[in-house]
Amino acid sequence: MASKTPMLRAAAVRGFAAQAQAAASRGSGEAQCTTLPNKLTVASAEPNAAVVRVSIAYRAGSRNETAENLGASHVLRAAAGLSTKTATGFGITRNLQQVGGSLTATGDRELVTYTVAVTKDHLETGLKYLEAAATGHVFKPWELADLTTLIKGDIARVPVEVQAVEALHKAAFHTGLGNSVFCPKYMAGKHSSETMQHFAASNCTANRAAVSGVGVDHQLLVGFAQSLSLESGAGSESKSSFNSSEIRHERGGSRAAVAVAAQAVGWNNLKECLAYIVLQAAAGSGPVTKRGANNGLLTRQLGSGVESSSLNSTYTDNGLFGFVVAGKGKEVGQAVEAGVKGLKSLSVSDADVARGKAVTLAWILDYLENHSTLAFDLGEQAALLGQIYGKNELAAAINGVTTGDVQAAAKKVASSKLAIGAVGNLSSVPYLCNLH
Repeated sequence: MASKTPMLRAAAVRGFAAQAQAAASRGSGEAQCTTLPNKLTVASAEPNAAVVRVSIAYRAGSRNETAENLGASHVLRAAAGLSTKTATGFGITRNLQQVGGSLTATGDRELVTYTVAVTKDHLETGLKYLEAAATGHVFKPWELADLTTLIKGDIARVPVEVQAVEALHKAAFHTGLGNSVFCPKYMAGKHSSETMQHFAASNCTANRAAVSGVGVDHQLLVGFAQSLSLESGAGSESKSSFNSSEIRHERGGSRAAVAVAAQAVGWNNLKECLAYIVLQAAAGSGPVTKRGANNGLLTRQLGSGVESSSLNSTYTDNGLFGFVVAGKGKEVGQAVEAGVKGLKSLSVSDADVARGKAVTLAWILDYLENHSTLAFDLGEQAALLGQIYGKNELAAAINGVTTGDVQAAAKKVASSKLAIGAVGNLSSVPYLCNLH
């Protein structure tokens, strides 16, 4: 049912002079960022995009789970289509489908993000149901029970390579960032309505949230953000320190997947973080063509009989750098030994850095040209950093990375202790204590 006072009309007549003054006076096509008095951050870009995409992101990822509610962030994103305080699950689906819109929920170790995509003439409908899904959680017990099959299906479909990376995080961080983005099997169906309500109340608050948009006027988005009914709870971030350990999950069959990494840095150190990103591009992420050669600085040392890629996982305050390898157990074992030697002797030349910077620039600019990924990126930066970096700023920062910066990152990796996550037939995969 349409509201008596349309949301957009109400937002338009408010003016929001204070927010307009607070926002940087940039061109209409550039990214803008505003922080409201309740600490909710609003970011927008590309106001003339044909399709409007608006996201509400919360710092409610799996790193915020405790031993008692492991898997809660997985349940939270899976519950995005359930009934809310103002709409039923059927009503959300039906009304968005009628206007050709979509509502999605994504999650990782730090964020859970709700995104609606609609055409401009149906923006009000899109925002209405985005607000309902992202702020009106009720978690009815019978609807949570119905989610159990979906949760178990998600768990069953996790590829072995991803399982190895999840095990690596557990080995490296134990808790916090060590919590998997997937609900543990033994917790599927065990999250009560009270558990989920408490998790949402603790993490889905104004000071832990961001609203981002592509294709929508910034001040209108600020008005929408102001209208959200969000508590201003204190919240807290779980700190995660790096540990040198390993987790092995022995399985049947002939295949194995292993993820090996040293400690890297987080987004709170942007310059050093970009050096690791350039190092990853130089290290290689697999062949760029079907049946092509693995010509990365690190990946070519892992051998041609396995699938491999460098790994660089970056979070707010910590990170991992290493490699992932998958294939037949015996070949994977040999590749792990070769890969560890490669990490311990990692060194880059001017040519390696130039190639890494070119690859990084191409990837980032392509990522930010896509309006779907741009909307997510704006929300991620706003929620985690409280500010945003535009395309020009990021390009300049990447171009400013020197060979010395990347060599320093490579030396840190070479001298760091390692963590390992391994899944599959591990009879030929060496233990951490035997890797030098």
